[in-house]
Amino acid sequence: MHEDEQLHIEKLRNGSYQSFKFLYDLYVDSLYGYTLELTRSRLLANELVQDTFVKIWMNRSSIRPELRFKSFLFKIAKNQLIDEYRKKLRDPLFEDYLFHQGDPSVAENPVDLKVDFDDFKEHLQLAKNKLTPRQREVFELSKEKGYSAGEIATRFQITEQTVYNQLYLAVQIVQKAMRTFAKFIILFLIP
Repeated sequence: MHEDEQLHIEKLRNGSYQSFKFLYDLYVDSLYGYTLELTRSRLLANELVQDTFVKIWMNRSSIRPELRFKSFLFKIAKNQLIDEYRKKLRDPLFEDYLFHQGDPSVAENPVDLKVDFDDFKEHLQLAKNKLTPRQREVFELSKEKGYSAGEIATRFQITEQTVYNQLYLAVQIVQKAMRTFAKFIILFLIP
């Protein structure tokens, strides 16, 4: 424990922004390293670090000085990460991303082929911008929300064959736009 840490924790509890900044500067790098190791996503690690310190500031009066501050800080970050993953587990794209991260061909060359989920989503978004509005709607309903061709056909009052045709064209466009991410888009290869 840093010699001034206990004093700064007490001052933080009483609302000292200077003490908050001292503790932030003392732990930000190690907390970022910890969250980056857990998430393998620079964006998510940064968000977790910032959210953790916001939570510390918002709940500063309830910090228990007798507990190790670093352990308390890391526990908050870990709990936020668990909450974040629970949210992402409900996202069909995240499920596909995790499936492909477990693919042996990805594991053989992690430097070249590993991509974090945020980058994957960003590239997918750019690829979807190349679709017509109808192709995009069909693609998102089918591949991201799990609607069946019949449900999509009913929703747009078109035939299932039209849905398959639109989906086929959309997949071709997305696949071409995401060549560098081909290992990660098996979900999108088959209409």
